[in-house]
Amino acid sequence: MNQPRSSSRREFLKFAGLGSLVFGAGSARALGADGREASGNSAKRQAKNVIFMVSDGMCFSVLTAAQTYLTRTEKRSSHWMKMYGELPVVRSLCETDSASGIVTDSAAAASCWGIGERIDNGVINITQDGRKPVTLVQKMNAAKKRCGLVTTATATHATPAGFATTVAKRSDQKTIAAQYLERGVDVVLGGGTQYFSDDLVAAYRKAGYGVALNRGQLLADAGKAPLLGLFSKSHIPFEIDRLNSAELKASTPTLSEMTKVALQRLSSAPEGFFLMVEGGRIDHAAHGNDGAAAIREQVAFDEAIATVLAFIDKNPDTLLVITTDHGTGGFNVNGLGNEDFDTSAPSYAESSPAFDRMTGFTSSLELLKAETKGLSPKDFVAAAEKVTGLKFKAEDRSKITSTKTLSEALMKYTSIGWTSNNHTGEMVEFCTHGPGSQLFTPHLRNDQVHANILKATGVA
Repeated sequence: MNQPRSSSRREFLKFAGLGSLVFGAGSARALGADGREASGNSAKRQAKNVIFMVSDGMCFSVLTAAQTYLTRTEKRSSHWMKMYGELPVVRSLCETDSASGIVTDSAAAASCWGIGERIDNGVINITQDGRKPVTLVQKMNAAKKRCGLVTTATATHATPAGFATTVAKRSDQKTIAAQYLERGVDVVLGGGTQYFSDDLVAAYRKAGYGVALNRGQLLADAGKAPLLGLFSKSHIPFEIDRLNSAELKASTPTLSEMTKVALQRLSSAPEGFFLMVEGGRIDHAAHGNDGAAAIREQVAFDEAIATVLAFIDKNPDTLLVITTDHGTGGFNVNGLGNEDFDTSAPSYAESSPAFDRMTGFTSSLELLKAETKGLSPKDFVAAAEKVTGLKFKAEDRSKITSTKTLSEALMKYTSIGWTSNNHTGEMVEFCTHGPGSQLFTPHLRNDQVHANILKATGVA
């Protein structure tokens, strides 16, 4: 006798879950309708906590390249892809337009999440007609949920600010720093000491915040009071530079470490919490057309995903969102080598070894530029060869005079190419897991996310 369709579906999901345990990662692909219909994602279950993760400026090809990098260097999948293979994840494509047009900046993009409306680029949570809607963090605070903002950019950068503050210009980071305190953001972690005056830091302390100014202080302090952590004058150094500097390793926390501390601080909240975690420097690497830096930033973001998934494993009443605000640079891995399919040599045979050359890079282009200021073109090329491990051909050596011309030359050595140094307007990956995930449809607008999060948590 045939089973009812709903019963068959339940049995399939049950079997799929067992399959991943018995056969390992990748055996049960919980995507599409199956992921949406999983009981753990039900819109009828209310999310106590929300963790909203943003890989800022991530073209889909950056996500792909990070997966490729990990499979080729560490013989493992990224945690993001492992999650896709093993958990009931709801996936969407999300439009990223702002009120200004089809290419957004981070301020307008984060404001969509912050107030549920599209606004002009460069503005944070102020509409075209001058209204200043209540932000997502303010709504969460009103519901007695604790709130945290974690980023590898300045703590006052556009993305974290978009969830909590209201300013006419995203560049007004000193005002943003003060508004975090005024609006009761419980955990603020990132770079940007230059935007927090001594008087403002003293005001945070007076309000009961712990203050951490280096990695040691962050990891040593297990308190439950609000926390302000600032770990650099501007943005936190690129991961590729941190990995190759003993000093930076000792002084600078990783995104995963900051995320873990934030979760420790917020998780005891009786009514739950909202936490935004941003890999802010994927965008910066892409603006500079720096493929090696972008990939390692994405891998660092992926480690933060692992930290979050470990928390969710013990706290299944948590809605997880992972996405990006826009693409940057038009990053892509390009085919290199023979394209004649009639020859005996495999087409694009040089693509893989070219990609693998990036594993030897030991510096971001940003740091290389700072450390080679004033050098002659010849000495600059020598410095570039030292940090990349490459030996440039004569015809390329004559063209390489700066990090800009270096990035242009790197395509035929690494297979990584770019379309510009600017943001791009493609739809982006948007995925959710946990209670409320069913609210997110396969095709989304960025200004629909805000309302879905409120509905998932029961916050008015």
